[in-house]
Amino acid sequence: MDHPNYPKSRHSGLLVDHVGDETIIYDETRQEAHSLNRSASLVWEHSDGARSVQQLAALIGSELGVEPDESIVEYALDKLANAHLLEDAPVSRRDLVRKLTFAGAAAVALPAVLSIATPSAAMAASRPTTNNQGNQNQNGQ
Repeated sequence: MDHPNYPKSRHSGLLVDHVGDETIIYDETRQEAHSLNRSASLVWEHSDGARSVQQLAALIGSELGVEPDESIVEYALDKLANAHLLEDAPVSRRDLVRKLTFAGAAAVALPAVLSIATPSAAMAASRPTTNNQGNQNQNGQ
């Protein structure tokens, strides 16, 4: 079992693509898509179960050119855990709210995870088609 201070990102059942500085992750099991900004991507990519939150903060700070800040990493871990992208949930919301303080350049590094539920292939295929007037077409035409 991983120690909560050494977070580990989940990789099973996920399709991962990089678009610019963002990472797009599709969770095949939950049928959800997640878009991670650069700081959230860095935290997710480097959470290997061997790095502590403090080590992640130093790494992320160096990559983003900001002061290392454990609260930024903890915020990202909370967002990633809520999106089911971690093997464990290392941060409680109560601890996060108590610790989270952002000032100056640190706000630039604020992690963001945008999640979207996607329809299954069967659901998408079962939708009737409509023409430009909003009338349902016969035989999908």
